[in-house]
Amino acid sequence: MSWICEKLELPDPQIEPTLEADVIAERVDDYLEHLMDKWKYPLVDLDEIKFFQPIYESRWKVNYCIEAMLEHAVVHPIRHSFQLNELMKKPQ
Repeated sequence: MSWICEKLELPDPQIEPTLEADVIAERVDDYLEHLMDKWKYPLVDLDEIKFFQPIYESRWKVNYCIEAMLEHAVVHPIRHSFQLNELMKKPQ
């Protein structure tokens, strides 16, 4: 969302950095609530055409429209979750 707001010249959504491993278990509920709140409103008034045009270069040098970056943001963690589940099923 931060990248999207930057590219669209919208206000910074002020998303806190990802929690460190040593505190994530005890703070995960608050952090998820924070993320849900920060993702809820930045694009609510965005003109639909801006989801598809123009194309912007991502931080890893791949071109995305806003809609594609939103899809990436949702699917990427799902992919890693699937990968981790598969790894945990393998015998040690």
